[in-house]
Amino acid sequence: MPSHRFAMITPHGDPLGRIGEPDIGGQCIYIRELSSHLAKADHEVRIYTRDRDEGKPVREEFAANATVIRVRCGPAQFIPKEELLPHLPEFAERVRAELDGGEILHSHYWDGGHVAGVLRHQGDHRWLHTTHSIGKLKQAALPDGAQYRYDERIGIETEVYRGCDRVIALTETEKEQIHRLYDVPVERIAVIPPGVNEAVFAPLPDRSAARKELGLPNDAVIVFTLGRLDERKGFDLFLEAAGALVQRNHLPRTLCVLSAGDGAAEEEEERRKLERIAEQRKLGDCLRWLPVLPEADLPRYYGAADLFVLPSRYEPFGIVMLEAMACGIPVIATDKGGPATVIEPGDSGLLVDTTDIDAFADALELLIRDPAKRRDFGERGRKIVEEGYSWEVIAGRHLAVYEAPARGEPDAR
Repeated sequence: MPSHRFAMITPHGDPLGRIGEPDIGGQCIYIRELSSHLAKADHEVRIYTRDRDEGKPVREEFAANATVIRVRCGPAQFIPKEELLPHLPEFAERVRAELDGGEILHSHYWDGGHVAGVLRHQGDHRWLHTTHSIGKLKQAALPDGAQYRYDERIGIETEVYRGCDRVIALTETEKEQIHRLYDVPVERIAVIPPGVNEAVFAPLPDRSAARKELGLPNDAVIVFTLGRLDERKGFDLFLEAAGALVQRNHLPRTLCVLSAGDGAAEEEEERRKLERIAEQRKLGDCLRWLPVLPEADLPRYYGAADLFVLPSRYEPFGIVMLEAMACGIPVIATDKGGPATVIEPGDSGLLVDTTDIDAFADALELLIRDPAKRRDFGERGRKIVEEGYSWEVIAGRHLAVYEAPARGEPDAR
């Protein structure tokens, strides 16, 4: 297999950033893990992301042959991804100075795609693009979100899908949506899901010991969720469902554990909204709200939980879902987006319309009351991860697409 040089383009998301901080989420894990596994296969990977002026080094090697390069553009501060467009020409120009034309470009999200399109016009690069999220679907899920600048984003996505050599969709459903909504020929769309490190995320041998270490009660059913403090993640829906749940009779003692937010000013409005809901629903001691957890602590929190919830209004895939499943923890996930391609409802987890609060609460109650079903779902979820979602397998599927002819090759499956 030939050795390649890859340029990963991800302006808004630093793959070495602290997961859960503003605009640092599953996409960053995806890029970091994919890059490190490509590097293990003797390829060179450079990841170009925006320097947020957080005091981090301009160049940071995190694995042999895998380096993050932080590029200055715009004001020296955090800028939400929706407001990055005016600064992307400067970003592209600075990245262009780093390239020699022999790299394979792999862009991520619409901002990375926009930059890669500029670079493609200035050199002879092969170019692949991973969506991570689809503007038209997000607009349908959050139609009142003027701050998301849908017109700009959707226009850029259309240009990116038409201009790149291959689009990488995360699921078969997403492939069909890109084809239907953006008129992209299906033969130009490869389907490759994210992966998970199943050696790091694995069932714990002693859940009680983990709970004692984390200060969690042994006599409660622990319902765990985490993510960025962002309305798209649906934590308000989770708290509303939890509020409905605690009013039900003879429910086993239940503790909802939410990890989200790091005190950033950008999160304040959403935080206040969630605090109001928790107070109105009288969640009190039934809710423990933790700040963003260190990534190294996540396997213990997953493993200490009885149940994981992914309450997003729309979720392109949901790497945290895979992490929970790898830890042998049953999952209740949104039925909007990627989780439906992984979870078989009633066999390996539950899918629910999280905007239907009563149905959401019913799903929670079902698993809270049924430890045998939780155990079965957890075991089947772990098996699903082991069979199809290791990063070694996922990196190999990417290499097959990278090395295929520019147009017209079938999916790498």
